[in-house]
Amino acid sequence: MNYSDIEKIQQAGLITAEQQQRIVAHFKLKEESSKALTIFSFVGAVLVVCGITLLIGAHWDQIPRGIKIAVGLALMLGAHGAGWYLREKQGIYRKSGEALHLVGSGLFLGNIALIGQIYHLSSRLPNAFLLWWAGIAALPWLLRSKSQHILCLLAFGVWFGMEITDRGSLIFFEDNEYQLLVYVALGLVYMGLGYCLRRTSFAEFASSTEKLGLLAIQCFAFPLTWAVFYKSGLSVGQASPWVFPALSLVALVLVTAGIPALTKLTRQWRWTWGVSLAAVVGLLAGQLYFAPQWSNPFGGVAPEGGYHWLCSLVLFVFCFLQIQVGVQERSPWMVNLGVAFVALHIFSVYLNLFGSMARTGLMFLLSGVFLIVFGIFLEKRRRALMQQIKVPV
Repeated sequence: MNYSDIEKIQQAGLITAEQQQRIVAHFKLKEESSKALTIFSFVGAVLVVCGITLLIGAHWDQIPRGIKIAVGLALMLGAHGAGWYLREKQGIYRKSGEALHLVGSGLFLGNIALIGQIYHLSSRLPNAFLLWWAGIAALPWLLRSKSQHILCLLAFGVWFGMEITDRGSLIFFEDNEYQLLVYVALGLVYMGLGYCLRRTSFAEFASSTEKLGLLAIQCFAFPLTWAVFYKSGLSVGQASPWVFPALSLVALVLVTAGIPALTKLTRQWRWTWGVSLAAVVGLLAGQLYFAPQWSNPFGGVAPEGGYHWLCSLVLFVFCFLQIQVGVQERSPWMVNLGVAFVALHIFSVYLNLFGSMARTGLMFLLSGVFLIVFGIFLEKRRRALMQQIKVPV
């Protein structure tokens, strides 16, 4: 049920205008905004930033320093001012105002780069992104803007990714595949933060934070199921010893504090989902501290086979639990993401079983039949779950 449905019922004469207002107020329904306007606004915002950058770049050498800085600041403040006017003063152009605020936040990063280039400041790139994130960190809370909140999360992620690859950084964490473990842990932090936000006055930020965190967990954990991931005989080397434990501890604290906010889940399922997220942390810790010495009954260590099978099993089960949680939370996004990664994990296991020509041929035959049958079952099950979500409580 949404605002347009109630509006159609009122127009058909089945309820009065007063009843319509009472229903809308009771269920806290909001009038849907134009999706086309939203898309055009945000695409236009990106084009504006790119266009300004190219125009300035084309005449860069002919522009005096002072004018460069003044124009950059004027464009940034003008974008935020116009965004505030459309979003707050006019009220009916909120999406366009949001887009202009994003333009202003993007121009802030451009101004940082501009000043650094003009005055030949430190060329350490992570510092610029840290300053950018710090400069826009307050905007989501001041503007109550979900798009600004997502931008802040992405900005922090970009800075964090750059910082852990810098060998001079205090949180340097190798320059190989082991970085994926830290990205998964950061995804868990975002997810726990989203759960905690549910019980605050900024509950509207929770959903986007949780989705971004869960997407990061699934995407960055997936390569752990590949046998090729272990072929190079990875070792931790000079990685900072405290970054991963600290990030994992923060994730566990946030998840523990936020899980009670999942009121649509039963107590048993809240425990189950919390333990599942903790199991992901344990899986990452095992990959970092245990997998390099992992041995199997046939001899050898991780590069010859072992830990990726455990990762495949744990993450496969995690996907099924995610689907069930998505059904109870009435979240089509969680269900669809879980189903997609179930299929990806099956495909990953399938590739890991390649061997001799006869063995590979048999695997092609058996797994091909299995995938066809399982694909049909999975699609039917997905449709049934989506229908179950749409049924009113």
